Amino acid sequence: MALQFILGGAGSGKTRMLYDRVIKESMEHPEQKYLVVVPEQFTMQTQKEIIRLHPRHGIMNIDILSFKRLAYRVFEDLGVRIPVVLDDMGKSMVLRKVAGLKRGKLSLYSGHLEQTGFIGQLKSQISELYQYGITPDMLRDVRGEADSPLLAQKLEDLEVIYSGFREYIESHYITAEEILDILCRELPKWEPLKDSIILLDGYTGFTPVQYRLVELFLMHAREVVCTVTIDSRENAYKESSIQHLFYMSRHTVCRVASMAKQHGIPKKEDIICSRRPAWRYDESPELDFLEQNLYRYSGRTWEGKEERIQVYKGRNPAGEAAYVCSRIEQMIKEEGMRYRDAAVITGDLPSYGRELAHQFDEAGIPYFLDDKKSILENPMVELIRAALEMVKDFSYESAFRYLKTGLVYEKAGSTEERASADTKERASADTEEWASADTAADTSGDAGEADAGSGFDGSREHVEQMTDRLENYVRALGIRGWKRWDSCWARQYRGGEKLNLKELNQYRMWILEPLRPLREAFKAEGATIASVTAALRQFLEHMELREKLEEYRDFFLERGEPGDENLAREYGQVYDRVLELFERLEGLLGAEKADMKNYIQILDAGFQEIQVGVIPATVDQVMVGDITRSRLEAVKVLFFVGVNEGTVPQRKNGGSLLSDRDRAALRKMDIELAPTVKEDGCIQKFYLYLMMSKPSRQLVLTYAGLTPDGKSQRPSNLMGEVGKLFPGMKTLDEHSVEWPVRTGRDARELLIQGLRGMQEQGEDDREREEAAFMQLFQHFYTSAEHRDKVRQLVDAAFYSYEERGIGRAAARALYGRELQGSVTRLEQFASCAYAHFLRYGLELMERQEYELEAVDMGNLFHQSIDRCFASMKDRGQDWRELTEEGRKSLVKECVTQVTEEYGNTIMSSSARNAYLAGRVERITDRTIWALAEQVKKGDFEPVGFEVSFSAIDNLKAMRIGLSEDEELQLRGRIDRMDLCRDEDHVYVKIIDYKSGTTSFDLAALFYGLQLQLVVYMDAAVEMEERRHPDKEVVPAGIFYYHIGDPIADKQEGMDERDIEKQILKQLRMNGLVNSELDIIRHLDREIEKESDVIPVAIKDGYVQESRSSVASTRRFQDLRRFVNRRLREAGQDILMGNVDLKPYKQGNRTACDYCPYHAVCGFDTKTAGYGYRKLKGLKPEEIWAELESEGDEETDGSELDQ
Repeated sequence: MALQFILGGAGSGKTRMLYDRVIKESMEHPEQKYLVVVPEQFTMQTQKEIIRLHPRHGIMNIDILSFKRLAYRVFEDLGVRIPVVLDDMGKSMVLRKVAGLKRGKLSLYSGHLEQTGFIGQLKSQISELYQYGITPDMLRDVRGEADSPLLAQKLEDLEVIYSGFREYIESHYITAEEILDILCRELPKWEPLKDSIILLDGYTGFTPVQYRLVELFLMHAREVVCTVTIDSRENAYKESSIQHLFYMSRHTVCRVASMAKQHGIPKKEDIICSRRPAWRYDESPELDFLEQNLYRYSGRTWEGKEERIQVYKGRNPAGEAAYVCSRIEQMIKEEGMRYRDAAVITGDLPSYGRELAHQFDEAGIPYFLDDKKSILENPMVELIRAALEMVKDFSYESAFRYLKTGLVYEKAGSTEERASADTKERASADTEEWASADTAADTSGDAGEADAGSGFDGSREHVEQMTDRLENYVRALGIRGWKRWDSCWARQYRGGEKLNLKELNQYRMWILEPLRPLREAFKAEGATIASVTAALRQFLEHMELREKLEEYRDFFLERGEPGDENLAREYGQVYDRVLELFERLEGLLGAEKADMKNYIQILDAGFQEIQVGVIPATVDQVMVGDITRSRLEAVKVLFFVGVNEGTVPQRKNGGSLLSDRDRAALRKMDIELAPTVKEDGCIQKFYLYLMMSKPSRQLVLTYAGLTPDGKSQRPSNLMGEVGKLFPGMKTLDEHSVEWPVRTGRDARELLIQGLRGMQEQGEDDREREEAAFMQLFQHFYTSAEHRDKVRQLVDAAFYSYEERGIGRAAARALYGRELQGSVTRLEQFASCAYAHFLRYGLELMERQEYELEAVDMGNLFHQSIDRCFASMKDRGQDWRELTEEGRKSLVKECVTQVTEEYGNTIMSSSARNAYLAGRVERITDRTIWALAEQVKKGDFEPVGFEVSFSAIDNLKAMRIGLSEDEELQLRGRIDRMDLCRDEDHVYVKIIDYKSGTTSFDLAALFYGLQLQLVVYMDAAVEMEERRHPDKEVVPAGIFYYHIGDPIADKQEGMDERDIEKQILKQLRMNGLVNSELDIIRHLDREIEKESDVIPVAIKDGYVQESRSSVASTRRFQDLRRFVNRRLREAGQDILMGNVDLKPYKQGNRTACDYCPYHAVCGFDTKTAGYGYRKLKGLKPEEIWAELESEGDEETDGSELDQ
C-alpha cells in the first residue's frame, strides 16, 4: 500500500505522464491490474487516448472506470443485487407525489408546489442532502438550534418531504447518490482491489462519499496514484482560504495525505511537473505566461508581442459569433488547420449556442453543440400537456396550444376508418340543431355554400384553416369549459355571419373524439395513475403520433437545411422517451389514486427531466461547449465568447431552497453542504484557469458591448485580469478588423453593406467605392443562382413609397355605384384613405373578443341613458318633476335590464365585469341627474332617442349625388334630439353622448375629421321641416355630452347645492350654439354670466365670443353647405380609387394613434415616400371666413412632409 501524487499546473503533462507510466508498467507486469478512475464524462475520451498511445493499441490489464462504473463492476463480481436506481426523472415524479401527499404538514412550501421549477429545486436540494450524507434525523436535530424562524421552517418542511421520499422508495428503489454508499460497504470484499494499482485523474476535488472510497483505495489497494492540478511553486500541503486559486487542489492533497497518514500508509515522493515552458505551450510563450500568472497577483507583466492572445469586442453576441466564424474560416483556409483544432466555450451556452449554431450553419462550418435539449418544447410533449389540460378545464389557451402543435390531423386515408360509432351517433343527434345554423350560413353568400358542400376532411391544410375559424369563433363568444365545447354551437357573432356552423361543429366533434376516453379515464371510479397512463398511451396511438413524428423526421432528413439533422434526431427519439416515462410512472406510482391536477403536475415533473442528446456527426468539427462541463482535448485554438459581467463567472442556475445565509448557519452546526454562491464564484476562478489553459496555439477572448435586446453591458473582470498581465494588448472591434471575402456568405454580407452604404452615403463616397462594389454586384447578378436574391436586395435597399390608387374600375367593383355607410366612414377617409380602404374595401376587421372593452362601456352607457329617456317618455313623465328617489329607481331598473341583455351575460362573467356593471349604474345615475338638470334649466323637450335616418328616408342630407350614375347614401343615428317650439319657429338641438374625451373642434370639422354633428343637424332640420312646413326650423346647437362622474373640489363654506353646481359645470356640454340671444335663453333660462349647461358666456347682454362657442344661423347654414360639399368630394375620391397612405397629423395627434391597421400598412416616416399630411392650425375666424367666401376655390389646407 502506498500513495503518490503527480503535481503540476495546467498543461504541464501530468495526464500524459500518468498514461505513459500505466502503459509501460502494464506491459512489464501483465499480471498486474491497473484501474484508471476518471470523472464519468471523461471515460470514453480517456480510453481512446490510452489505446492510441499504447504500442499494441489494445489494453488487457488496464480498466478505465468512473466511480459509478466501478460500483457496477463490484456489484456484478460480488453478486450484489441492488434495487432499481431512481434517476432524476423518477425522483422528480416521486417528489411531486410525496410533496402533494404531505402538503398539509408543510408550513412554508405548501403554496409553492405548483410553481414552475420548484420541484426541480426540491430535487436538487434532496440530491445535495444525499450527496453530503445528511439524513432526515440530522435535519430534525439541528432544527431547534436554528436562530432564524425562516430557516427552522425550511428545515422542518425539508425533513417532512425528505422522510416521506425515503419511506416511499424504501426497499424498492435507491437514488443514484446511494450507489456509492453501497459501494463503500461492498468494496472491501472485492478481491481484485487488493492487487490493483489505482490511478485517479481529472478530478478537481471529491465529494464526501468519494473521499470515503479514496480512503478504501488507500487501505486495500496496492498503490494509489493521484494527479492534482496545482502550480509547481505552491505548497500543496498547506490548506488555504477559498479565495486562493488552488484552494480545492490543496484541500484534496491535504485530506488524502491525512487519510494515508491516519492509516499508516507510506507516501512516495511527489512527482512535480515543472518544465518551462510547459509541454502544451512549446510554441506559445504567451499562453505559458498566462498559465503561470492568471489569478496569481504576482505583479508580473508580459513584455513581448501578444500574438497568441486576442481580445475582441463585438457589438452584440451576433457580432461575436460573426468574428469567430471569420477566424475559423481563416484558420482553415490560410493556416492549414482542421475544424477539430478549434473549440468555442461560453458561460451562457443556451444563448450563445443558438447564435453560434445559426452562424455556423450559415457559413457551412461543421460543429458539435455539447448540450442536451429539453423535450418540453417538442410538439408531441406540448400536445400531451395541452390535451391533459383540455380534459381538465378546456381553457382557450390549452385548446389552441393543442391544435397548433402541427400534430392534430388525419393521416391520409384514415379519416373514414376513424369515424367511430359514438361520433356518428352524436352527429345524427345534432342534425336538427345544425340545420338552423346551416341555413343561416347558406343564406349568407357563396362562401358559405361552398364550405357547406365540402365538409371537414381532417387533412393538415383543412385543420389549419378550420383552427383559424374556430379560434375566431371561440374568442368572439367566450367559449370555455368542456360543457360548452361538448354542446352544439348555433350562435353567430358580428363579422362571422358567413361562417359555416355545420362544418365548424363537425370539426369541434372531431377534436373531442380522441379526448373523451381520456376524460372518462380520469372520471372513472377508482382511477389510478396506471389506468390513466394506459388511457394516455391509447390516446397517443389513436393520434398516430409515432407515425407523424417519423414523417417529420424523414422530412427534416430530406430537406437537409442547417440544423435539420439535429431536429431529425430529436423527433426520432422523443416518442420512445415519452413511452419510457410512462413506464417509469406506472412502475413508480401506478397504484396511486389519480386526480387531474396532480397527475398533470407529476407528468410535468417527469417531462422537465427528459433531455435528448446529439451524437457528433463527424470527427472533424468545431466543439461548442460549456466552461465547466465540456471536455476539451488537443485544442489548438480556443474561442472564449460572452466574457461579460454576469456570465463569467457563471451564475448558479435556478437558485436554491437554502440561501447562503442558511448554509453558513448550518455549517456552524456541523452540517456541511455545497458551497455558497460567493464561494462558488471563487471556485469558478479555478475552472476559468483550467479552461483558458486548454489551447496550445492561440486563445481568443470576446465580449459584447450590448445584449441581444440592445442594453449595454460590461466586460467580465476576467478581461481586467488578462489586461493586467498583457498591458500592451489592444482590444479589436468590428472597425479595426479586416473582414476579407473568403466565402459566398462573406460576399453576400459585403454586398448588403454596400447597398446600405449607397443609400446612406453622398455622391463622393459612392464614386470611391463604386468600382469594388460593382465588381461584386456583377458577380452575383450574372449568377443564375443568386440573381433573384440580388434583385430583392436592390428593391429593398432603394424602396420608396409611391401613391398608386386602385383605379376607378376596382373601386366600383369593391364599392358599387351606390356608396353606402355612416358619416364615420367618411371621417375615416379624411383621416387616412388607406385605412378606409382596408376597413371598407377589403373589410379587414380586428378579431372579435369576448371581453369588456372601452367601446363596450360606451355602448352600455348609451343604452342605459337611452332606456331611461325612453321610459320617461313612455310613462308620460316630466323631467322637471323627477325626484331623486324616482331617478335612482329609474336608473337601477334600466341599467339592470341593459347589463342583463348585453353581450350574453358577459357582465357577470367575472368579478371585474360585475364591478364595472355597478360603475355603469353609478355614472348613469350621475348622467341622468345632470341631463335632467340641463333640461330643467331650459325650454327644450327631449323628443327623440336613438333617432335613425338613412337614404331610405329620402333626405337630401343622406342622399348626395356624386355623378350621373353614382350616389353617396348615408345612414346615422342621433343619440338625442330636443325641440323647442313657438308660434313661428322650431328650434332643434342635437346631443351626442361620448364616453371618451371627444370635444367639438371647428378645425377638425373643416378638415373633414368631425362631420357627424353637422350631418345629424342637417338631417334633423330637414325632417322637422317636413313635419312643420308652416314654421321656420332653426338649428339651436350641436353638442357632445361627456359621460363621466367628476369629483368636486370642495372649498370652505360650500354647501350641497354649491357642490352640485360645480359638478354640473364640469358636465357642461361642449359644441356649437346659435348666437341669437333668444335661442340661448331657450337653452338656459338661468344664464347670467356663464352657463352651466352650454358653452356660452354673457356680459352686459352680449355674447362674449372669446369665451363662447357660437355661430349665427347663417353660419350654421354655411356649415351645412360646406359639410355637404366635403361629403360629395370624399365620395368622389373613394370611387376614383384613392387609397393614399397619407395619414393626417394635427399637433401631437395623428391618424395612426390607436389605428388597428398600423401593423398592416407599413407606414414608416424613415422610408422614402412616406409622410404625414400636416394640417395647418387655423383660427375660428379664418375658418369662418373660408366658409363664407362664395365662389372661391376651396383648399384642403394641407401640405406634405418634405
